[in-house]
Amino acid sequence: MEATIAEINNWYVGWSNYFEMTYYPAQLKKIEAHIRRRLRSRLVDQQKSRRNLFRKLVKRGVPRDQAASAVFSHKGRWALSNTRAVNKAYSPGWFMGEMGLVIRSDQQLPHWFDVQQWIRLA
Repeated sequence: MEATIAEINNWYVGWSNYFEMTYYPAQLKKIEAHIRRRLRSRLVDQQKSRRNLFRKLVKRGVPRDQAASAVFSHKGRWALSNTRAVNKAYSPGWFMGEMGLVIRSDQQLPHWFDVQQWIRLA
């Protein structure tokens, strides 16, 4: 996983530097959210069984009933990657802090519109 995140960071930093001229950082937020969901999907798939995924979610602080209802719901890995339990266990803060995923949408560049301006323009 660390090698994958290092490769994503290398690609994403270069790509986001090229598109830094955008006025709408919400575009970057959508891309970052999709990257995190793909990584969550991969984390779900790496577990040998649903029981191991359940244990891992509980260990990461998800309540037992919430983890059980998500894990044992017969959903596939892509659907599981967007459940509340998996999002809580593997939050954006976890990806940035422990895994070192680069987030560029948090920058406040002077030419970027605020989200409220983006809503008014659309």
